[in-house]
Amino acid sequence: MSRQNGFLQLRRGLWEHLRDGRMSITETLAFIYICSEADTRTGIWKGSASALSGELGVPDRTARDVLERMERGGYIRRFPVPGRHACYPILIHKFLITDGEHNGEHLNAIDSKSPGDLMYFAREHDVEGDVEHGVEHSAAQKKKRIKKETEEKPAAKPAPPADPRFQPFFQFAYESFARKHSRKPIWQGKDRNGLKNLLRNQSAEVLPAERLQTLWRNFLSSTEAFTAKQGDSLAYFCSNLDKFSDGPIMAAPQKGANHEKRSVGDKMRATLAAYRTAEQDRPN
Repeated sequence: MSRQNGFLQLRRGLWEHLRDGRMSITETLAFIYICSEADTRTGIWKGSASALSGELGVPDRTARDVLERMERGGYIRRFPVPGRHACYPILIHKFLITDGEHNGEHLNAIDSKSPGDLMYFAREHDVEGDVEHGVEHSAAQKKKRIKKETEEKPAAKPAPPADPRFQPFFQFAYESFARKHSRKPIWQGKDRNGLKNLLRNQSAEVLPAERLQTLWRNFLSSTEAFTAKQGDSLAYFCSNLDKFSDGPIMAAPQKGANHEKRSVGDKMRATLAAYRTAEQDRPN
């Protein structure tokens, strides 16, 4: 395993994932540790939940949960061997390769078919790199090629401005979820994308921020069994907005809820008492 470089490069966006709840503190620490131990030629860490538990000092169950959540979030991809508890290959998505033939590229863990059939994001074309690899081009040829590539490359369209309702509502939903459950939500990309799609399709005139917050409160207050099973998922809420227009969806009252359920023993004692009463009332 090659780890010749003394430094580890991390994406600064990692802290944004921690702040908005996409990663917990334990997941962030685990991700940094896995990156520091990965093979710098491939972006693969040979490890397991037990290995992570021993290194971070957390229970095995916690380590397994961390790896599972990181895989669902698209940070890693695991290739465990069924029936074995030994270390197995764990691919780190977008890991920067700093050694070997793929130096400078990033591992595409999501699209890799197996640890032996890895895919990488192609590095950006580097003119100076051509010289280093012995490709001989005259200055005129380089200039001509660069000009052609620039002309053929379509101008990037400016990104549309972010919906002003998104961040305030996301923060509102995040904090209200945390207050209700006494823990932070583990919302994935589908939750954030669901909210973006909802706001994109519903203008502020049709769905103002205040109305959106009211519908979310109705969703959190619902007690109907199927709705409660959704675990207050933001993605589910965004796909079923109309269900909460008339208020929370409440569970139907159970039949006979006002009648105390009698046990078998109670029924036997009542029968014996009735029998004794009948015997006492019988004429001699």
